[in-house]
Amino acid sequence: MNKLAALLMVAACAFANSIVAANYSTEATMSLQKDEGIYNVVVRVSKLVEQDGKVVEQLISQPRIKSSPGVPASLHSGLQPSDPNYANEENVTVDVSWPYPNESGTALCAVLVKYGDIIVSKSKLQLQIQGPGRIPLMVTPQEVDPKSVRVVDEKSKTFVMLEFTGKTKETVKKLANENYGNKFHIRGSQRTITEGGLSFGIYQEIGMAVQYESKEEAERVARILRGEISK
Repeated sequence: MNKLAALLMVAACAFANSIVAANYSTEATMSLQKDEGIYNVVVRVSKLVEQDGKVVEQLISQPRIKSSPGVPASLHSGLQPSDPNYANEENVTVDVSWPYPNESGTALCAVLVKYGDIIVSKSKLQLQIQGPGRIPLMVTPQEVDPKSVRVVDEKSKTFVMLEFTGKTKETVKKLANENYGNKFHIRGSQRTITEGGLSFGIYQEIGMAVQYESKEEAERVARILRGEISK
């Protein structure tokens, strides 16, 4: 908890110092909700204006973004270029990312403030995250319900969908969250290992979606998990 608080304090200071000269104030907090398998980003963008001889902050936007570790996200707030008043108001774009669970990498939050098409403030925060690393998720065919296994094509990507046997929803959710983006291996009866998959989320509450590079590879893995071929 102390480590997280320190990261948040650094985030706010880094943003504030980088844009004071542009008469805008930007603050951000980034926090990882490990049990939920998400990271939260809250950004506050204000314009510094003078009122009664004092400089005060006028809130422009307060974007909030929620995404899974390893999954970059973007959010635009404000008018669109097609709006007649677009050139007369600020709009804010936020790009964020966080390393995969337990992996080292860079957490990023970049904020771009524009007045119409004119850039008036740019801020970027990069935090180095140190993780213990992960060993591949190892599963045996005996842990999988063979009737649940199917191959699905979705948005030009191929997945093997499977459901576990003897595992609770809570256990599967924890397993999926901790292994999002992790390598997925199958250990066969002869101690052989089938590699090539990447775990990407929960399927049917007690299952998992595993991505493969080709449909042929996914079909072969599905046959192994169904017990149609031995490995």
